[in-house]
Amino acid sequence: MGGPARGQGNPTHSPRRSWYATGMTDSQASTAEFAARAAGAFRAGNLREALTEIAAGLAMAPNDLPLLRLLADVAEAANDIGRALKACRQLAALSPRDPLVHVKAGRLRMRLFDNAGAAADFNAALAIDQNNTHAMDGLADALRIDGAADEARAILLRRAEVTGDKELRAATKFKAALTQPAVARDAAEFAAARERFAAALAAGPESAFSNPWRLGLGPNFYLGYQAQDDRSLQEALARYYTAASPALVQTAAHVGARGTGRPIRVGIVSNFYSAHTVGYLTFGLAAHLDRRRFELTLFRTPGAAQDGETPRFLKAAPLVDLPADLTAARAKIAEARLDVLHYPEIGMDHFAYFLAFARLATVQSVAWGHPITTGLPNIDLFLSVDAMEPPGAEAHYCEKLVRLRGLSFAGETSPVADPGVELDSTRPAYLCAQSLFKIHPDFDDALAQLLRRDRDGVVYFFSYSPHADAILKARLRQHLGGDIERVRILPRTTPRKFLGIVRAADVALDVPQWSGGKTSLEALSAGTPIVHWPGEFMRGRHTLAFYRRMGVDAPVVQSSAAYVDVATRLVHDKGFRANVRGQIAANSARLFNDAASIREIEDVWEAALAART
Repeated sequence: MGGPARGQGNPTHSPRRSWYATGMTDSQASTAEFAARAAGAFRAGNLREALTEIAAGLAMAPNDLPLLRLLADVAEAANDIGRALKACRQLAALSPRDPLVHVKAGRLRMRLFDNAGAAADFNAALAIDQNNTHAMDGLADALRIDGAADEARAILLRRAEVTGDKELRAATKFKAALTQPAVARDAAEFAAARERFAAALAAGPESAFSNPWRLGLGPNFYLGYQAQDDRSLQEALARYYTAASPALVQTAAHVGARGTGRPIRVGIVSNFYSAHTVGYLTFGLAAHLDRRRFELTLFRTPGAAQDGETPRFLKAAPLVDLPADLTAARAKIAEARLDVLHYPEIGMDHFAYFLAFARLATVQSVAWGHPITTGLPNIDLFLSVDAMEPPGAEAHYCEKLVRLRGLSFAGETSPVADPGVELDSTRPAYLCAQSLFKIHPDFDDALAQLLRRDRDGVVYFFSYSPHADAILKARLRQHLGGDIERVRILPRTTPRKFLGIVRAADVALDVPQWSGGKTSLEALSAGTPIVHWPGEFMRGRHTLAFYRRMGVDAPVVQSSAAYVDVATRLVHDKGFRANVRGQIAANSARLFNDAASIREIEDVWEAALAART
């Protein structure tokens, strides 16, 4: 969901292994005392006190290694990644042969979505110790997220060879099989990766997994961007993990029983109580759920980012930070004795994915933050939007498909935009603001036709990673030839500048294999028309629902030829452009602040609960 400019490309992954023990060995008793007090405050969750003790100790001994190591950990926990990286740089200067310093720095860079920089850090660690497993794990993660699938698989298979632990070896080999390309060189690469994944699932686990999250495993995030029906593979993945780790599938003792005379207890589990697209789609539900009928608790999974949007969630409902342990987290949620447990997405955050194997409430639902069936037997309802779903879509889901009449969220209009100075104002600007891993090879021909039709036009994308950018341009060059010179990949930018670029574009190009979500809402809010070609699955039809809600149909097409016709008309046919832009301006408010959608979800939950108790 959403464009890449907001830094949302990375799905959340498994925990970063501790890089140093907390024991202090400094010869100076005074600094050791500061370190001990800081470590105690850190364990107690008092980050401010821990940072104060560390600062006092470093004032006495600026190069104290235990204090600097602790500073990197505490600063990371406080989301001060810059400070943590600075501590790592100082440690690297003081201990140049310590590979774990570089591993720590690499994990920190990944939190900043600097996967290329992270890969350099992990490679620096491997230059010191070629068999350092922490560095191999990190490098594989960075490469995998950036879509360098072949390189990631090679690292993972090497990692499997050097470990003597049967469980870890089996998990690492399966992680290699999970690895999918982000931006594929062609459709054949997708097919080969799917075949490799399906074969691993059919073979079954080579070992039991005591804790798949701790082993770095999770859902197959990139699978959904291959424009195929993923239900059978999603269900097979759930069966694989259940066989390897039966403890994932548990039922809380209170499930099925509900007391009378109290509101329905609802919990929402997410990693994205922030400016992330999933947070945007979730906030209206958290803020506007009817407190006369429902009692709400937010549960935040480990490693969550916090930003300027987070305080709004904290104000909307009580928030519980889940412990970084699946067993303890399940127990914490079960303590709330929930009637309904809702996941805004399942498929991005690994911790939430594994939690969703368990039955922790009588009714469990998922929204379309990651718009693919979960494959999980204990998720009852998939809350979708009727106007997004094609006929017969029920077959795409293992959950009961709920076709909501509304858009399912109560989002707000976009904030003020900065000028889109990155676009060439002298030439027609066609902006495809989707993350590059959403640009399917089947869409390449439409782009080639568009640039052949409009000899002055320029197509703009946003960068995802150096590796992904290069693959996309090489792939497009095969279709476009010399017209590739009129394809520009813009750097990642700030949210306000992103909105300015969207506003400045003549036309936004939607992708039929994966339609824009928040990106489309931002474009329509800015008055920028979107050419939309509805795809086969719901994930390729979000913009269709938005246009239907507004009563606008002219930019909706059913073929590649029509796509090119409408896109060029929106640039060169002044009357057509003015009419479409006018309709969008007059009706885009219908997309936002839709409290009726929240009431509809409330009714769905209440009816589902009544049917199960």
